[in-house]
Amino acid sequence: MFFGKDNSELKSAPFLVRTIEEEENEIKFIVALTTYGEKGSETVDTGNKVLNDLLCECVPLNPDYDNMYEIIFEDYVFHITRNESYASYDEWEIRKGKYFIIFERSHLLELLPEIVVPGFIECHYPDGWKHYGIYCQNHIIDVIAPCKPIVKKYTPDNV
Repeated sequence: MFFGKDNSELKSAPFLVRTIEEEENEIKFIVALTTYGEKGSETVDTGNKVLNDLLCECVPLNPDYDNMYEIIFEDYVFHITRNESYASYDEWEIRKGKYFIIFERSHLLELLPEIVVPGFIECHYPDGWKHYGIYCQNHIIDVIAPCKPIVKKYTPDNV
C-alpha cells in the first residue's frame, strides 16, 4: 500500500477500523483490508422478489482483521473524515492513486487559506504540505500534512 500508486493488489477499498489522535499533533488511522464472504450468504427476504434475486448474487465485503495497516501522520495541519455516501468526485481535482490518494489540486487545498491562520502555515511549514486521501468502504479521510505518512503493518503491539 502506497499513497499515489495504483495499489492494483487491492480489489476493493479498505475499512476504517480506528482513528487515534495523539497529544503532539500526530494522527493514526488503522485500516483493515477487505475479505470476501460467500455469495448470497447475507441475504434477507425484503418482500421484493426482484431485489431478493439481486441480493442473492451479491458477495459481502468484510474487514479482514488479520490484514490491517497503520497510517501515521507525525504532524498534520488539518484532517476531516466524511461519510462516503455524501462525498462526490470532481474532475477538476487532480489526484493520483487508488484508495490511498495524493492530490495535486483539490478543493480542500484551495480552501486551506480560509480555514487556517493566514501566514501561519507557511511560517511553520516552509517546505509546503500535501493533501492525502484515504478512501475507505464507509469513510473518506482527507489529511493536509507537511510530511509523508508512515504506512506499516498493524499488530496490536503497535499501539
